[in-house]
Amino acid sequence: MNPFSYGHLNILTFDIEDWYHINYPQLDFTVYDKEEDHSLLFSAVKKILSFLKEKNTKATFFILGRIAEKKPEMVLSIAEDGHEVALHGYEHYLLKDIGKEQFKRETEKCIKIFEGITGKIPKGFRAPSWSATPWLFSVLNEMGFEYDASVFPVKTPFYGIPDAPRYPFFIDGNLFEIPTSVYRLSGKNMGFSGGIFFKIFPWMVIKKAISKIKGEGLPLIFFFHPWDFWDRPGRLPKFKARVMFDLKIGNVENKFFRLINNFPMNSITSVLNDLKKGAQIVSSSKFQVPS
Repeated sequence: MNPFSYGHLNILTFDIEDWYHINYPQLDFTVYDKEEDHSLLFSAVKKILSFLKEKNTKATFFILGRIAEKKPEMVLSIAEDGHEVALHGYEHYLLKDIGKEQFKRETEKCIKIFEGITGKIPKGFRAPSWSATPWLFSVLNEMGFEYDASVFPVKTPFYGIPDAPRYPFFIDGNLFEIPTSVYRLSGKNMGFSGGIFFKIFPWMVIKKAISKIKGEGLPLIFFFHPWDFWDRPGRLPKFKARVMFDLKIGNVENKFFRLINNFPMNSITSVLNDLKKGAQIVSSSKFQVPS
């Protein structure tokens, strides 16, 4: 008997950051922030919003606080279209590099920024580049967040918590965690649900992974960035970064359209109660979070 009953839930998320917000290699964002007004990013977001409206689809948008501060009209347009506005940190630095206390100060600042724009306090958080730390979950819980989506149960040279659960769970009985979708292949977790994974795999492979996950009764959680679909307006400084972040095999936009056309999507908050039903309590000691 299948222990999970989430197979009918499909969740669509976007990380809203600009073209230079990469961490491998780590860039000095302050250099770019001075010159960038995020107008081209806003144009890309408008395209996404237009398509989602056409398909009557709602999503969760994890947005950087610095971008919200500089482009509040973009955040407002997302919220006014009925999508969930959630937090992606203030700036796109790895959490281990900014530390616990700076993270708390920046998150408090972000909460005020978002509440000032939308009139609501964000319920959810996703760490830049999946950079969850051992202290993250307790801090988010203390600050009143209802859920976190920073766990990616996959192993890569840069990020991932491969031994974390693949199903939604309560961390230590407190904060609710919603891991990004991966599928099991030869005993290992494989990414497919966004980023470079969605770019390199053909649609048939993605569709097969979806079928397998649904067969396990797990929810589908996809993640995208505006620059996954369209060329970045600026040139990344190193060849390795350009290969990793600008690589496109086939038409990523078309694969995204096929996904939305075949699988009705929702925001996280719209299905949060369903995700919590019967969710297990998992001790944070059961999986290894990078320090």
